[in-house]
Amino acid sequence: MCLGRVLTAVVLLTAARGASITQEALRGHQVWEVSGGLVPQHLVMTGLVDPLDHSGPSRSIRVAPEFASKVKESLHRADLTYRILVHDLSTYLEEEEVREGRSRRDAENITCTCSSCLEPLHSQYMSFCQIERFLADMAQTYPDRINVTSIGKSVEGRDIWLAHLKPTNPLDKSIWVEAGLHAREWISPAVALHLIHRLIHNSSMAGIDAFIIPMANPDGYVYTWTTNRFWRKNRRILASNCDGVDLNRNWDFHFGVGASTDPCSEVYKGPSAFSEPETRALRDAMLKEKDNMVLVLALHSFGQNLLYPWGWSKTVQAPGRDELIATGKVFTFAARKATDVKYNVINSAGDFYFASGATDDWALGMLKTKYAYTLELRDKGTWGFSLPSDNIADCSEEVWQGLNAMVNDIVS
Repeated sequence: MCLGRVLTAVVLLTAARGASITQEALRGHQVWEVSGGLVPQHLVMTGLVDPLDHSGPSRSIRVAPEFASKVKESLHRADLTYRILVHDLSTYLEEEEVREGRSRRDAENITCTCSSCLEPLHSQYMSFCQIERFLADMAQTYPDRINVTSIGKSVEGRDIWLAHLKPTNPLDKSIWVEAGLHAREWISPAVALHLIHRLIHNSSMAGIDAFIIPMANPDGYVYTWTTNRFWRKNRRILASNCDGVDLNRNWDFHFGVGASTDPCSEVYKGPSAFSEPETRALRDAMLKEKDNMVLVLALHSFGQNLLYPWGWSKTVQAPGRDELIATGKVFTFAARKATDVKYNVINSAGDFYFASGATDDWALGMLKTKYAYTLELRDKGTWGFSLPSDNIADCSEEVWQGLNAMVNDIVS
């Protein structure tokens, strides 16, 4: 399906609906910091807590009021203590809107609306209708540089858009960048949109076809804007009282390791591999480009780490491990040179935790793409998923410079 009138209609409809900043779904939810050890894994797997340290061993957790007493008991039995960092997450997020400086954001919003957007915002996160408008305007304004198509529909029927940045002197090599798979990681699609804009106006990677999915989980993203800022999964309605599938546990490669069978868990893998339309759409689009694909980069947050496979095993080494590390260090060196922010190159399972069914493992294991990574963007945890929007410009710059250096290293 091409962009055309379909996207225009969707954009206008979404704009008419508007967006609310209320977060009543998080009323009474608290953030706890656990001391004395790691959070018991059964609390994560059963959905009693939401670990807020997905880039490392979990010590910060979100606790819903209805589960607070059970979580306290479990921590006590494990001889763990905790302190409350945020007493009411809904109030905290409402106050954060004020801290962000709404008047400054509203002024910038004039440059990108749901009816006109020729440049991604630098200091404000963009709504889904703004994202769609930007892609539509880029495709219309620069048809020789970018083609935008829908690769499929989400659970709720939204388009999953693929931006193909076309090179001027093709080398028959391509890279794949995926963003927005986890809804609450807003910095991920923000960076992807800036990469698209840079690739349109910059020729430093002119010989490489770049395929970028700026928003892989549109339903979840919209939900974070209207209802629950900390929503992670897609919006699959399930028979239980809990909804959503973790799309980064739903890929068919060692499916189930480090994931949960409980729908209430934030890492619920789904009933079967590729059960979700979002992951099926991504899979099918990637399969079409697999022969020329030299790099897959999945953008997530947070932690400032470039993770290389495997996520399913601490003992089995991924093929080309040394090259994955060496090329990863090329990225981190260039990124730090750009903004003086440090990223680390680490192994997914060996240095953090088991997490199979993810994009990077599937790309390396099934597509045989030589270089496959998950990039955990800013920050180290001070703000986490609530990263202030004034990080967008610098974060995009470090990723742009790192990606350029990495691609040049791969194709040289």
